[in-house]
Amino acid sequence: MDEKRRFDPEEYRGILNVYEDLSLYYELLDIYLSEKTKASRFALEKHSEDFFFTIKHRELEGQISHSTADEMRDYLREVLDD
Repeated sequence: MDEKRRFDPEEYRGILNVYEDLSLYYELLDIYLSEKTKASRFALEKHSEDFFFTIKHRELEGQISHSTADEMRDYLREVLDD
């Protein structure tokens, strides 16, 4: 899998909001990478914040492991730092 696509949304299909948030994240990332506008960057950052919240809740509920949640959060930070 492409480094910009470290996680496969299909692996999280049964986990509330993770599949949807990850799929949308990749859509917004593609838009940002093709446009490189402030608006596309803002949309990606805003969705990343929402996705952090989803990850936190699924971790607390035990639907994803602490290590997976940490990896996802690190990944989101890395992409935004690029």
